[in-house]
Amino acid sequence: NVITYSIMLNFLNVQMPPRREPNHQAPTQATVVAQFHDYHAEKFSGQGDPRIVDERIQGLEFNFEVMDCLDRYRVVCAQLQLTGDARLWLNAYWSMHPGEKAGCTWDMLKELVREKYYPSYYRAEIERQFLALQQGTRTVDEYEREFTRLAAFVPDSVCTEAQRAQRFIDGLYPAVRHNIVGHETQTYARAVSITQEVDASIRREAVRDRAQPSAPVQSFAAPPALPAVQPAKEKKRKGKGAQTDRRTRQRQQP
Repeated sequence: NVITYSIMLNFLNVQMPPRREPNHQAPTQATVVAQFHDYHAEKFSGQGDPRIVDERIQGLEFNFEVMDCLDRYRVVCAQLQLTGDARLWLNAYWSMHPGEKAGCTWDMLKELVREKYYPSYYRAEIERQFLALQQGTRTVDEYEREFTRLAAFVPDSVCTEAQRAQRFIDGLYPAVRHNIVGHETQTYARAVSITQEVDASIRREAVRDRAQPSAPVQSFAAPPALPAVQPAKEKKRKGKGAQTDRRTRQRQQP
C-alpha cells in the first residue's frame, strides 16, 4: 500500500502543472488606456445640448466600472475624451490652477466639467421638467423612457428607490394610478413592472368591451302626425241665382 501510494504521488507530480501564484501587480497607465480605447467611448467637444455632458459622463462611469479602473486612471482616460473647445478650456484651466491638476480626482473632474458645460440654471430647468412630468397621452413604456432620461440628469431629486418609485407613480394617468393602489411598489423596478401589468389589463378590458355587441336601443319616437284637414271652400253660385243675390245686396245698400 505504501508503495502504491508513493507511485500515485509521483504520477500526480508529473501530470499536474506547477501552481502559479496570482499576479497582484497593478496595471500600468498605458495598459489601462489601451483597454479603455477598446470601449470606443464617445468624445466631447463642448458643443451642442448641455445634457450631452451628463450622457458622456454616465457612459464613462459605466466603462470604468466594467474595467474596475483606479481613480487616477479614470482622470487620465476622461481627459483623453475631450476635444476641440473642451480640451482648450481644460488646458487653460490647468494652466491657471496647476495645484488642482496634481491632486484632481475623478469626482473633482466631473464637477469641474459640469460647472462649465452643464450650468446650474439649466439643471434647475431639467429638474422642473422632471418634477412636473406626467404620462398624459404617452404609453407606459414611452412615459418610463422619458422618466428615466430626465431622472439621469437630476439624481438628487430622487435619492432613494422609494422616492423614485413614488415619483413615477405620481405622474401616471389617473386610471392607471388608481389601479396600482394596494400593490407593493417600494422599488422603482417593481413600480414599473406593476404599472405595465395594470396598463395591459386595462387595454385588454377595453378591447373586450369594444368586441361585445351593444344592446338594441328601444325607440320612443312619437307616431307620425296625421295630415291636416283642409276646410272646404265655398263654391261660387253661378247662373240666375247668383245675379239675384247680387241685385238684392245692392238694394239693401243705403
